[in-house]
Amino acid sequence: MMLDADVLVAGGGLAGAVAALHLGRAGLSVQVVDRAEFPRDKPCGEGLLPHGVALLRAWGLGDLLERCEAQPFRGIRYRCGGVTADGDFAAGSSGRGVRRLRLDDELRRAAAATGAVGFQRAGVRGVGVDQLGATLRLDDGRILRARFLVGADGPRSTVRHALSLDGGAPERGRWALRGHFRLPPGAPLPERVEVDVRGGYELYVTPAAPGLLGVAALVEQSVMRAGNGTPAARLAALIGPSAEVGRRLEGATPEGEVLACGPLRVRARAVHRDRALLVGDAAGYVDAITGEGMSLALRGAELAAAAVADVLAERSSLAAAMRRYARARAAIFRDHALLTHGLVFLARHPQLARRAVARLAREPEIFARLLEVNDGTRRLHALPLADLLKLAIGASAPTPRRAAATARGSAAE
Repeated sequence: MMLDADVLVAGGGLAGAVAALHLGRAGLSVQVVDRAEFPRDKPCGEGLLPHGVALLRAWGLGDLLERCEAQPFRGIRYRCGGVTADGDFAAGSSGRGVRRLRLDDELRRAAAATGAVGFQRAGVRGVGVDQLGATLRLDDGRILRARFLVGADGPRSTVRHALSLDGGAPERGRWALRGHFRLPPGAPLPERVEVDVRGGYELYVTPAAPGLLGVAALVEQSVMRAGNGTPAARLAALIGPSAEVGRRLEGATPEGEVLACGPLRVRARAVHRDRALLVGDAAGYVDAITGEGMSLALRGAELAAAAVADVLAERSSLAAAMRRYARARAAIFRDHALLTHGLVFLARHPQLARRAVARLAREPEIFARLLEVNDGTRRLHALPLADLLKLAIGASAPTPRRAAATARGSAAE
């Protein structure tokens, strides 16, 4: 059978481009298929945490962030109910706020520069895989054949669905809105990503480029359904109640289109089948609340490319390589998922969130260690037990005002 490439990659965004980059560097021919015309924008918080920055540098792509005019940030600031907590990354490390349409485009250019990666604009209509290879049936009628398939086609993945790897619809999937605002000349960019936790949603303010702020809202489904108007009008309505975000945007002008997506949560029954595997959001996604999505996609794509290269170079059996990929991805995804579930729970209970933020404000070293877990440089089980107990007790403890009221009631009795 005539092959069109060693590997087909469905999806040419961040995860697909990085998988293609590593496969091309391994000497394999790759064809990337995506229906979108690049550069293209997508809803994204656009915060790349220190681990993601370190990965790009390790791959010899450190200058890529400079070409994207990425902006540094030193940590995360949480606000909830009038309480503010600042958490900073480890000394010598910082994140980058970066426009997704520029980052994805630069990564595609880096993949093409290997000389082994080609890009085709087409939609995927059908998928076939077995123990010998894979095929993609495109919406223009063509059929592409290869020795392996990488599904990097996002949360609504055609590949995942075709391989019967869907894990079912989310029970309470949240939604996201994201827009950009051009600041007036001389207005400073924030030193940290700022997160404003409110009833039913959170606002994220991220430096995205010189003089440009990205503002994203992660919204409960009930709030999203209750909103009216265009995505821009909905985002403006969510920003309105936040005095802090309003001050950040004073004198700013909206720039570009406000984008929306959801539901955010994606479940996959497995991340591989025969000679196909899933990467990025196609392989499963919990929520954007931790801002770690881009870094996870970078690392997951690197792991996927290594597994595919091992199979095609006959350094490993298919079963062994896919098992290693699934375990390695689970190891980096597990702590992130647990932390994300915990943060989503707190976000859905603002009183609990306020108390947890108050604890982090009093003990910023706990915040710093949680950021290390979120960034993948510390395992969740390696956190001191005292940290978890303090957070749990802090979240469940009554506020001073409520405690005083309870005490007065007890005395009256």
